[in-house]
Amino acid sequence: MRAVIFGGTGLLGQSLYYHFKEKKYNCYISSIKKKSHFKSDLLNKFKIKKFVKKIKPNVIINCAGETNVDLCNNNFSLAYTSNVTTVKNIVECLNELKLNCLFVQISTDQVYNSKKKNHENNINLSNLYGTSKYLSELEALKFKKTLIIRTNFFGKSLSFNRMSYSDFINNNFKRKKTVKVPSNVFFNPVNLNFLSEVIFKLCKKKVLGVYNVGSRNKISKFAFVKKIISKLKLDRKYLKSYKSIYLKHQRPLNTFMNTDKLRRKLNIKIPLIQDGIKNLKT
Repeated sequence: MRAVIFGGTGLLGQSLYYHFKEKKYNCYISSIKKKSHFKSDLLNKFKIKKFVKKIKPNVIINCAGETNVDLCNNNFSLAYTSNVTTVKNIVECLNELKLNCLFVQISTDQVYNSKKKNHENNINLSNLYGTSKYLSELEALKFKKTLIIRTNFFGKSLSFNRMSYSDFINNNFKRKKTVKVPSNVFFNPVNLNFLSEVIFKLCKKKVLGVYNVGSRNKISKFAFVKKIISKLKLDRKYLKSYKSIYLKHQRPLNTFMNTDKLRRKLNIKIPLIQDGIKNLKT
């Protein structure tokens, strides 16, 4: 079995690469970085088509895109090019080649913003980053064999050029730098290892459609960071809370995802946030 991971040198891409290799897949990573099997330019359809035609993958996972929320909110043209045009190019190539493979598009929990558990059809776009990611989903679904993963994750980074949120907390606290975290933003992130295993299982079963992948319970970002620093035995004095204001910070206040669809599909137990933190590697 052959898998291609676009954005394969990034945070999730590296985790998936090692996970799929452990499962005996021939795995190829593609990114703009040098440490990849193919230095990709996802704005160049000719190069995409040439690479995909050569590998003939059974699975293509797209982790590429711009994830800097502030940058996307301030520059929608860049967000659209990075998150939408790239997916459009990949899908057009797959359709032109008539490739019989599964295409997995990694999306975000920021397509949601509701006080209730957000189901897969409960879209509420509240910033330009989330808008660009949702538009990328619509492009991805133009390929008939597509799986959309909406998620938010944490864990030890295996990437040489990207830190996870928990890595960011760890590094800043060790450098004695104050970290300000909102107390009124709620989410249900999942451990990176669990996310990688879920994506592998969904790919193996050739599951199509849209799935939320998160923890079973929700938590405020402030409470989440408190648990992280407790696990890592860091000094809490560098943690400061604040109230997120939408007009100022342009962040949804509640992206808590309902994971019932995933649980039923894979017949698995969805972990609690504290389970993921307990298994956090330092």
